[in-house]
Amino acid sequence: LLYTIKFEAMSKKQAKKHLKSIHRSLKHLSDLVGHPCTPTQTPSHFMLLANAGHTNGIGRADVSSVLECCLPPSTYKLFFPPDKHFSVLYVDSIREDLLDLINFSKVRDNVVYCTYITEDISLESVTGAKPPGLFIHHDIVSQETEEELMAFFLEHSKNARQSQDNLKNRVTLHFGYKFDYKTNLVDLSAPLENPIPDCVADIIDLIKPHIFMSPNQLTVNIYEPGQGIPKHVDTHSIFTSEILSVSLGSDVVMDFKNPSTGQVVPVLIPGRSLTVMSGESRYLWHHGITPRKTDALQDVTHRSLRISLTLREVTSEPCTCPYAAQCDSQNYGKPVCGAVESEEEAVRVEGQYVSEVYEQIADHFSGTRHTPWPGVVRFINSLPPHSLVLDVGCGNGKYLGARSDVCLIGNDNSANLCGICRDRGHEVFVCNALRIPFRRGSCDAVICIAMLHHMTTPERRVVVLQNIADLLCQEGLGLVTVWAQEQHIDLADQGAESCLSADSSEEGGVGRRQFDSQDVFVDWQLKGASGSSGVSSQDNNKVYYRYYHVFREGELADLVTQIPGVELVGMTYEKANWCAVFRKL
Repeated sequence: LLYTIKFEAMSKKQAKKHLKSIHRSLKHLSDLVGHPCTPTQTPSHFMLLANAGHTNGIGRADVSSVLECCLPPSTYKLFFPPDKHFSVLYVDSIREDLLDLINFSKVRDNVVYCTYITEDISLESVTGAKPPGLFIHHDIVSQETEEELMAFFLEHSKNARQSQDNLKNRVTLHFGYKFDYKTNLVDLSAPLENPIPDCVADIIDLIKPHIFMSPNQLTVNIYEPGQGIPKHVDTHSIFTSEILSVSLGSDVVMDFKNPSTGQVVPVLIPGRSLTVMSGESRYLWHHGITPRKTDALQDVTHRSLRISLTLREVTSEPCTCPYAAQCDSQNYGKPVCGAVESEEEAVRVEGQYVSEVYEQIADHFSGTRHTPWPGVVRFINSLPPHSLVLDVGCGNGKYLGARSDVCLIGNDNSANLCGICRDRGHEVFVCNALRIPFRRGSCDAVICIAMLHHMTTPERRVVVLQNIADLLCQEGLGLVTVWAQEQHIDLADQGAESCLSADSSEEGGVGRRQFDSQDVFVDWQLKGASGSSGVSSQDNNKVYYRYYHVFREGELADLVTQIPGVELVGMTYEKANWCAVFRKL
């Protein structure tokens, strides 16, 4: 074991809780810094304190009270990533006995689990160094000007608050041009009658030394405490190279996420400040504000009313930035994907880019899905005779005839794919995996092959896995496979056995793609197919785009372990897919 723990002195239950908490915290810390963080037995300058974060109700003073018995305050630093269940301790001088002194300490009735971390992380990465191209200029307006601006826009917002055209999670006002949140575009041919107000024009004159553009569009966002905005990238094709935001009122933490690495950097945006997003921070990193009433970087702060003035320059020139994967100009009609944050957006994306697409391409898709994966067949063949097996997201039903002495039933969200299954004599029903109308505890096994990656948020993926677990009887088995972001792992190098032996040509070209981010749109071209469900002859060469969330190593296992009453039996990688087998306890 990599953790410096005296397991002989611990109960089996205590050791399991320790390892689980450490493993979960290390994963989140790795996501935060953008590369794997490795535990070590060798004392180092860095120590992970699991179960001692802001989400546990623990703050700096609480942890400091534990450390005061062994470390002078001037010899260490504590870092609290926002909304995390851990903190990171940095000590100036390495102490051989430090782990023994603070491991299993009790802080506010929480047991703190500790491990040393190898020193391949930097203090900047732990605290969240700002993304390249992001600049924050403090005290850009006076307190008096701030109050006048807030009063001005609150007065103008009275009618907007009653408008059906307004957003659910915040009030917005537009000047110069209106930004359409449904299309993420601006109609250049329809400038608004209300130009940028003079009071904001004065601010633009004030900040000119800090910018290289001439704003002609203003969006005002009014945030009550607890409100936020999903992570997004401002559309490349309609705005120039800088995005400006003047923040009035409450301080707030804005999260920036690099879609290529998964790194999330929380950045404090103070009131009366100017934020300039340019370069990589403007074109690549997704930014957003989590809806909550408090923020936590080094200490917990309570939000109050906040108004942001987002200034942009509208353009008709196509974008030529070096971030083509995120650029709508360079993707020629392909939708640009980012992490889905809201339930409303999740329903829209899954409806438009999953359900509707498979209804359109059902016949052509079915023609490419004819050979069952041997590993899935082996899983089905391992089940006792007369087992009841449900295939969640069965597609064209290629596994439903795997055994004659097992009852195999399928369901899919596509009526056209279910129609193909019925024509082949299989028993199927149409339903969404989020709501499966099947008796709880009735299945000996449930398989879910290459479907879970179409769910847009972690919460919806957990719901699907919970539904699968609910369907299983005691000791029942589940098999779930998803596309992997890691497309070229050599399984032999891992020394692992595979649960699947897949033909990479079977699953939509997995293994031949390179994913720069986890949330992607993957194209499907009919290529002259005829007779596709609902597809006219003139659409035979149309390209459709399907949403996928490609999974990183350990991500599927983490989701499975969140399901109560389930034991993860095996986790393997095969032909660019992650595969999980689990048992109902």
